[in-house]
Formats: sequence, structure tokens, C-alpha cells
Amino acid sequence: MNRQQIFLFLTLSIQIRIVPLSLLIHSMACIFCDIVSGQLPSHKVWEDENYLAFLSIFPNTLGTTVVIPKQHYPSYAFDLPEHILIDLLLTAKKVAKKIDHAFTDVGRTGLVFEGFGVDHIHAKLFPMHGTKLDAWKAINSTLRTFYDVYPGYIASHDGERMDDERLAETARLIRESHP
Repeated sequence: MNRQQIFLFLTLSIQIRIVPLSLLIHSMACIFCDIVSGQLPSHKVWEDENYLAFLSIFPNTLGTTVVIPKQHYPSYAFDLPEHILIDLLLTAKKVAKKIDHAFTDVGRTGLVFEGFGVDHIHAKLFPMHGTKLDAWKAINSTLRTFYDVYPGYIASHDGERMDDERLAETARLIRESHP
């Protein structure tokens, strides 16, 4: 159900007194803005006057953290004003270092700007448990999946070796693109 359908449903429900007006207003708001304002609870791990970091309530690993600016911006990182993107990245770095230090088995924390879950710019930080090593070494996945279409998540494992013809065509396509 999209926002317009939800709005219509809730508007009709209010008219026949099924759903209170406060639910309508809340359902149309940004969940991250509601967390910033204190209307919704969160498990905060870091905060300053402009940014907030809190634990994901749907983690895929212990300590998954969301870092957001307190001011609302749309979720596509590369459409942000440069200073906002830079500040968000530097804030995510501060929080990532705290995560690295908090877990004895975490040597690195991964960062993703994805933006299809909530339309409020956010960085997702993923503690990489098992990466606290004395020296760098490759940690390779045995997965070899290739995605033609975004499946609702980002995977960082390698796919199968792509042929050079397709790689050359893809490189050309990107080089010749003029945003």
C-alpha cells in the first residue's frame, strides 16, 4: 500500500471514526524524524546537535547501527549537498570507530548508503564480527550471486568472473554517461 492509498484509507476511516486523527498524522510522517523528535523510542549510541546514531531494531548482525542527520533530507546520498554528505560520512566514521572498539571481535565496520527502506538519508553501519585480526588477510565468501535487479538488499560478495566484452561495454556506458 503506498502513501496515497494509506492516506485515503485513513481519511475514510477517520470520517467513520475507526482510526484516530493522530494515527493519520503519524503514518504520514518520517519514522526517522519521529525518532529525532522523541516521538518514537530508539536505542541511541551517539548524538550531537546535528546527527544521531541508533541501533537498528532489525539487525542482521549484532550492533547494526543507523546514522542520520537530524534534519530531514531525501534518501539518495548522491543527490545531497556535498557538505551534508561529507558531514554524514565523517559522523559515520566516528560511530564506526566506537563500534570497532565496543566489540572484541570486530576489526572493521562496513558502511552502506542504500536508502530504499526509509526516505531520510542514512548510513547503515555493519560490525564485521570475526575481523579483529593481528594482520590483514583476505576473507572470501563462497557465494557467487549476480543480481540483474536490486533485490532489496546490498551484497558485497563477488559474483562469477564476468567476461571482458561485457565489462568493456559496461565501462564504456559509464564513461559516456553525462549526468
